[in-house]
Formats: sequence, structure tokens, C-alpha cells
Amino acid sequence: MSGLLMVMIRALYIGLFTGIIIALPLGPASIESVRITVLKGFKKGIMVVLGALTGDFIDVMLINFGLLNLIETNRILEVIFWLLSGLVIFFIGYRAIKSNICYTAETEEKLLEKKEMQSRPFLTGFIINISNPMTHFFWLTISSTVIRTWRSSGRLPYFIFTVSMLSGMFISLWCVNFLAAKGKKFSSLKFSGKFSSILAYGITAIGIGFFLYGLYRLYSLIKI
Repeated sequence: MSGLLMVMIRALYIGLFTGIIIALPLGPASIESVRITVLKGFKKGIMVVLGALTGDFIDVMLINFGLLNLIETNRILEVIFWLLSGLVIFFIGYRAIKSNICYTAETEEKLLEKKEMQSRPFLTGFIINISNPMTHFFWLTISSTVIRTWRSSGRLPYFIFTVSMLSGMFISLWCVNFLAAKGKKFSSLKFSGKFSSILAYGITAIGIGFFLYGLYRLYSLIKI
């Protein structure tokens, strides 16, 4: 078996496992999918999941196969990217901590009611995901760390890992909604507010880390 084939297989199963783990803490779109499953049936709940994952797919593809490629070809742009991302991510996390903002399904539901999208589960999941700023910076963080480690393995394994990770997320959320359809309850729904608070502090710390790394890259550039 060739070395490339082994790397591709490894990218496949590690990507699936990573996606399953990432999807386990239920976010706003996941909570909404469970709510729709309980109220309107399993198929409509899965449509919410598919809508949310479509938003994730767009984020992941744009960041990993566009933005990061552009950044790595220009050192000045790379420094600006890390510094600006650090400031923006820190601001979002700090604002969430100070304002006690929790991105829950109830908060997002007000937006959906105004747009009259409750009858369109796919669009509901997509709007919840795409309108949540934490979603974009979550993927920016994951892309700059976990996913980026596969870039050196080649473009194909890199792509396989990315798609497998999103597939793993779907598998995880499919199982959650299937259990919800069977009448199972999830304690994670009760603690979504606490998780959002922890996430806010985590986002703030990541923002500081990004900014410090940007300063390090700037120092390295000036030193050269």
C-alpha cells in the first residue's frame, strides 16, 4: 500500500473522529435541530442540520482553500491577518463576557420569526449558523490549528480530512436527532448557557493568542 494511500485513509478516519467530537457540544443550530425534531419530526430536524453544515462547509472551504493560501504567499499580509484576527476575536469574546451574551436557540429564534423562516428547516439551520459570528471565528481558529496541520500532507489528504470532519459532524448530529426522535433528553441542552460563557472566555484567550503570534511574526519579519 502506497504512502499517499495510507495518509488518505488516516485523514479519512481522523477527520471523522474530529468531526464527531467537535459536534458533541450542542450549539444554537444543533439545539434548534433537536427542537424541530421533537416538534415536527426527524426529517425536518435533519434538514436544519444540513442547512447549518452548509454554512460550515462554505466557511471551511473559503478559509482553507482561499484565505490561508493567499496569506501564506505574502508575509506582510500574514502579519496583518494574525493581528487583525486576534483583535476581532478578542473583541467578540470580551463583548460576550461583559454583556453576558449567550448564543442560544431562543435568541436566534427571534431573528427567524422576523424573517418568517420557521417553515423552511434547511434555511433555518443555515441562517442560524451564518448569522452567528462565533461560527466564523470558530472555523478560523480550527482552520489555523487542527486543519492546518494536514496542509503539509498534500492537497488531496488535506481536502479529504476537511470533508471527513464535516461528515463526522453530520454523523454526530444525526445520532443526536435520532435519539431525540426516540424521546431521549440531552443534559447539554440545559447547560447551553454555561457552555456559551466558557466559550466566550475561550474565544477571548484565542484572540490574545492570535495577536501575540502576530506580534511574533512581525518581529521575525523586521528581524529579517
